[in-house]
Amino acid sequence: MKKLPAIILTSRFSTPTSHHAYGKYLGYIARKEALEAKEYLSETEKKELAQVDERINSLNEKNNFEFKEQGNSDRQKSAQKILHEKEFYNLNDAEFDKYLGYMIRKEALNKKANEGGLNSEEREELVKVNTAAKKIGEVRSTKEKVLDGVFSSDKDLVQLKDMDYIRKQLNQAQKKGSVLWQDVISFDNEFLKKQKILDAQTGILNEDEIQKATKKMQDVFEKEMDPPLNQMYWVASIHRNTDNVHIHIATVEREPRRQSIERNGQKQPKGRRKQSTIDHMKSSFANELIGTNELTKILSIERQNIRKAVQKNLATNIINEDFQKEINRFMSTLPTSRREWNYNKLNSSQQKSLNKIVDHLLSDNKDFQDWKNNVLKMQETRVALYGKSKRNTKNYASNQMYGKEGIYARNGNALLHDLRELDKKANGNQRHRINLKDKVRPEQYVQSVLNEVQSKAKNYKNNSRKHAKEQNKATNRPKHLPRITKKQLQKIASNQEKVWEKQHVDFKTRKALREYEKMQRAVEHDLDNI
Repeated sequence: MKKLPAIILTSRFSTPTSHHAYGKYLGYIARKEALEAKEYLSETEKKELAQVDERINSLNEKNNFEFKEQGNSDRQKSAQKILHEKEFYNLNDAEFDKYLGYMIRKEALNKKANEGGLNSEEREELVKVNTAAKKIGEVRSTKEKVLDGVFSSDKDLVQLKDMDYIRKQLNQAQKKGSVLWQDVISFDNEFLKKQKILDAQTGILNEDEIQKATKKMQDVFEKEMDPPLNQMYWVASIHRNTDNVHIHIATVEREPRRQSIERNGQKQPKGRRKQSTIDHMKSSFANELIGTNELTKILSIERQNIRKAVQKNLATNIINEDFQKEINRFMSTLPTSRREWNYNKLNSSQQKSLNKIVDHLLSDNKDFQDWKNNVLKMQETRVALYGKSKRNTKNYASNQMYGKEGIYARNGNALLHDLRELDKKANGNQRHRINLKDKVRPEQYVQSVLNEVQSKAKNYKNNSRKHAKEQNKATNRPKHLPRITKKQLQKIASNQEKVWEKQHVDFKTRKALREYEKMQRAVEHDLDNI
């Protein structure tokens, strides 16, 4: 039997115009479950089951009711049952008052039982109160009147006194025309124990982590709707009265802005979510809950370190004779144009050769070994979370290793980039197609490239020294002041006259200023000649 994913997300939504149809839908679902539970069906019952299936499909198609990841497992059936139950926010005022009364009385009786015990009449009353409360809704409170496992978009702890407020938020939103989205997250308890979220000894659930993951999922839900949800409000309750832990979440828009569509002659808001949105909701919940985001960061850092190691080890290994032979054999298979030197453009044989070179360069690299171990850990976690995919393209570890953006493609391209740069330098960085590998014997390619690069580097160094000497000579040459012609002097004097005219300087003053300037120039000339 195929193992189910550790986390299942089951969803539905209803609109203000589909409540009556949804009631019929739930009736058919209940009848279907009752018939399927029987060991033997008569011919009449078989026909009835076929008709029920047909009506379920018809209502689902007409009203857009939505269930995800359905199946026949006990966990999936429990999730759908929770979706169908009447929660406290669906109660009318009279029912809700009764419900609060039951909760308060139940609280008092539980407190007395813990402190000193109950008499026979009180024990009988407690049983009745529990039974009555269970019929109306399934919410349990702690001794401090904090509802166990209930939290909302604006409250991490919900008390009995908060329930009326929560109910009004949800009901008023629906009266304004909001869609009511309901989701149930179902867990494999063994997986929760392995991840230390559920204590195997005490049965204590780490509800703080559950809350964080739920909030992360709801953020994705809010942002990925088109348009994003307007004044989103939601309430969640953790159900532990089944064999597996479940979380039920109800979501509305306080101020609805869904697009209106016409269905069965009635206008209603569009509530269907894209499958990609539901998938992203589930993955964001799982990643936050088990900390795969942290492991993803570690993988990213290791991947960067591995790339640096490839480039560094190439520089140290390229003078090794055996390594040169390996590079030469690979280079002889590459096309002439350096533009084609890209991992994903190589054929499978070339890729295998390049992978072998990458392995050689990373043979003693700790980051590479750690990265591979962490990829396998992530693969195991993903299989546990989402189930094993039949498609090879969905294999996480294989994609990370050999995919188009996998570790070998990344480091193969890093290696090809460095070889391409070496080849360019050996060809004098000329833009036209001159490929040294076509000029020399294949078994001598790397050696020839290194010789050319060293030769060009030596020539560059010599030319730089020669250029520096010439620059120094030019710097030490005597400097000459610029020569000013008589015509230029006359123009300067004319401009000065214009300035004086604008400043309204009279003729006598101008004449005096000219005489003063002549005298000053004569003094400066005499000083220069001393």
